[in-house]
Amino acid sequence: MQCLSACSLDCHGACSLVVHLPDEETGLRDDPAGGVRVTGNPDHPFTRGVVCVKGRGLAARRLSPDRITTPLMRGADGALHPTTWDEALSLCAAKLDALRHAPESILHLRGFGYRGALAEASNYLFNSLGAASKRGSLCDGAGDAACEADFGAPDHNDSDDLANAAAIVNWGKDLARSALHLGLMVRDARKRGVPVLTISPGGDDNDAFTDARIRIRPGGDRFLAAAAIRRLLADDAVPQAISGRTRGFAEFRAMLLARSEAELLAACDATPADLDTLCAWMRRKVGSGGPTASLLGWGLQRYLRGGESVRYINALVMLSGNMGVSGGGAYYGISSGRSLNLSWSKKAGTPARTFLLSHLARELAEADPTVRFLWVDAFNPVSQSPDAPALARAVEGVDFTVVVEAFLTDTARRADVVLPCALVLEREEIFGSAYHNYVAYAAPACPMPGQVRHDFDIARGVARRLARPIPFPEREEVLRQALRTPYLEVSLEELKATGWTKAKRPSVAWEGLRFAHPDGLYHLPDALHMDVTDVATPDGYPLRLLTLLAPDYVNSQVPLTGRQPEDAAAPLTVQVAPECPALAALDITRPVYLVSPHGRMPVRVQTLPGIHPRTVLMPRGGWLAHGRSPNALIAPLATDIGDGAAYYDQRVRLEN
Repeated sequence: MQCLSACSLDCHGACSLVVHLPDEETGLRDDPAGGVRVTGNPDHPFTRGVVCVKGRGLAARRLSPDRITTPLMRGADGALHPTTWDEALSLCAAKLDALRHAPESILHLRGFGYRGALAEASNYLFNSLGAASKRGSLCDGAGDAACEADFGAPDHNDSDDLANAAAIVNWGKDLARSALHLGLMVRDARKRGVPVLTISPGGDDNDAFTDARIRIRPGGDRFLAAAAIRRLLADDAVPQAISGRTRGFAEFRAMLLARSEAELLAACDATPADLDTLCAWMRRKVGSGGPTASLLGWGLQRYLRGGESVRYINALVMLSGNMGVSGGGAYYGISSGRSLNLSWSKKAGTPARTFLLSHLARELAEADPTVRFLWVDAFNPVSQSPDAPALARAVEGVDFTVVVEAFLTDTARRADVVLPCALVLEREEIFGSAYHNYVAYAAPACPMPGQVRHDFDIARGVARRLARPIPFPEREEVLRQALRTPYLEVSLEELKATGWTKAKRPSVAWEGLRFAHPDGLYHLPDALHMDVTDVATPDGYPLRLLTLLAPDYVNSQVPLTGRQPEDAAAPLTVQVAPECPALAALDITRPVYLVSPHGRMPVRVQTLPGIHPRTVLMPRGGWLAHGRSPNALIAPLATDIGDGAAYYDQRVRLEN
């Protein structure tokens, strides 16, 4: 038997899935996945029948022996013990009732472990209480703010329009590990003769998707983009039809021409030949001479000046004549909920105060009044946040913490109550993508094991037990309301039958160079920061740490079965260039440590050609409980705009 569903994990794909269910009599009893098999939906235009290794592992993950399937409550002995739903939810409600007069002492932290209309349930509950919430982002915030500043709103050409590009420039998007389906589109383009240029510090898996490379210093993207713009300006190659659709062009031109190409190239460790290559791609001198599409990875905005880098790449696309045209554009990201009506949770109330995610440990420790009740769902902040050990201590200092989770993550281990939630394949949901315009319906293809509940029902269960209950809408009404937007023409019944629909959005973003700002213009940056701290190397820490997405798990959902790898006690492997200067003083046959001003971690060192020599690459997502979290070494730094976390500006060294 087959069932259509969809994957709501924190990924661009929002893949449509075909779930193959076993016959009850012939199901494989010894199969970790229970005989369930997951494949991509061949009828979905973006999924195209392909699903990543993470998607294929969803069935085994839900049956992991480590999964929490009953509510847990901390006992007098300090340990977590099984309890009933009624006892757990009643205790949560009683704690909230005691603090309802002081909503600023209640903090709600919801992440993007799962997305969609029903996933807004916890937001609805805590907005109704007026509780405190988060601000900023641990992911894409700086780039989103950059696109707001440039265009007036985040948007890009329809993903299907990439097929019309004559050339492609990839600014740091890993097409094998973090954008599988986009990688397939790029591969198809190359088969048609479309050339692809990759710009990154190296260490990505883009060799199979690349015709030419430019290796730059980490965080140097804005300088390379600025150098290419400067050459356009020096050659007087920006037509008035384009410059006239911008704000601040004369000042921007003067600012860049005051810098030399040599200065800008030195700041990003690029060569004049590299600049020639980029200019050829952007000025339509490769491929068929048609538009060039630019893909922007989310890693390039995880620096102190990450927002500025996105802004300069956008400006290069604009001024080179590749914006607002079919086959061109700058692909960064869109809101996954922009074509849905998710207002039901936002209208419930306003947070009493907010806490900055990139500095959550400090803000929790210094909060006045103190946070006395913490609710966390779809999020593992202790593992995922900078300054992770300090955040662990701050969470331990909260009077009462509730975590909605399926596994004993670093955050759940510190909870007073753990409430077991449904996973993908078990959750009913409607959601969109942060990259394409298709909206998905996820059917609950598999039963929830044990006493597991849908997160919507968990939030509603607390709301009903409050002394003054908060009325909740019915689940089906939330789903129907989500479809009531100008961008969708589909009923809930139709969506359930097909599994997906496409929102009515323009194929080309910013056609006619009309932008979302009130003046209708593209807004150019008014500064280019040549920060000494950004370019120079601090004493004692000559390398920069980049924590990249792992190929077989999403963020801290590691690994697929819920268990750490068998060699969890062994050090993590980091990668450096063969010419990395640290190797000269390192004996890799002895124990090696990765050290920052904030901590040290045992590691294995592996060399990989093509990496910038002053860079260390490490997979992100490891847990503190296993001594494998890179965030134990990373300081809390905020990006220039968007309140993002500047993970990639952490300096480190390697030593025996």
